[in-house]
Amino acid sequence: MTVRTLLLSTALSLSLATSFATGALAAEAVRPWMDTKLSPDQRADLLNKELTVDERIGLVHGPMAMPFLGAKLPEGAIGSAGYIPGVPRLGIPALQESDASLGVANPMNVRPGDPSTALPSGLSLASTWNPETAYKGGAMIGKEAHAKGLNVLLAGGVNLARDPRNGRNFEYLGEDPLLAGTLGGESIRGIQDQNVVSTIKHFAVNDQETQRMTIDVKIAEAAARESDLLAFQIAIEKGKPGSVMCAYNKVNGAYACDNPFLLNKVLKTDWAFPGWVMSDWGAVHGVQAAVNGLDQELGEQIDALLAPGGLARFGSMSR
Repeated sequence: MTVRTLLLSTALSLSLATSFATGALAAEAVRPWMDTKLSPDQRADLLNKELTVDERIGLVHGPMAMPFLGAKLPEGAIGSAGYIPGVPRLGIPALQESDASLGVANPMNVRPGDPSTALPSGLSLASTWNPETAYKGGAMIGKEAHAKGLNVLLAGGVNLARDPRNGRNFEYLGEDPLLAGTLGGESIRGIQDQNVVSTIKHFAVNDQETQRMTIDVKIAEAAARESDLLAFQIAIEKGKPGSVMCAYNKVNGAYACDNPFLLNKVLKTDWAFPGWVMSDWGAVHGVQAAVNGLDQELGEQIDALLAPGGLARFGSMSR
């Protein structure tokens, strides 16, 4: 399965399932890929035959969905973290992507006067040891996101609390992989039961903010599979997230979004993950990442800023 076909299959089976399921029989006759009786792969194959090369390329990269360094809000975006234009002629809606697991964000007030409900920290949730509470929190956020017209939440943070100084420990679910994976999976399941795709992030071993875009984490395979990777594996099995967001840092010498061991071997082969891998904002270092397991580039403006000659001072920006 090619990178593009993988993305299409996931989009059909998850982010588009609700739209297609409500289509009339007449529409299915004209657009057979809307037939929910077919498997996601069958629907993707039918749709793939109709897409142009430009339309395929348009599905695998996208900008930030907010005014940024003088850029305008992308046409069709309602305003959020990221945006992938749809293909209206084929019934493919746009991906409207927003942060995240503790509440629906409104970055830079891009949606004026649009508040959201905020949850307590992830560490507070972890201290309850209560999967039902995790599910209900995810469902609440997913319901609010859906009501706002958003269909992808950049949620599901299960990075472990390895260092108490980590600036995002508040967002995560503690230091134990069983606890983090279980509660993270339930939160993801709650989000996706509201017909909103959830990510799981940041894959993997992204356990500190200091130098998070440059640090090279050295960890043996067995140790990784018994700790950070185990948390992801449990959460993926329980929550079945539509997408995995790869991280900024290197793992054993290779950037996480350009890491064939993490993405192609562990995620897509060992775990048979059927969804797509999206980048963190500013985590793509070259087109070779598409061969090494990355399926979709997000926040492409930041990648441009971080490229040679770009404005490296914006490197600390993240989702």
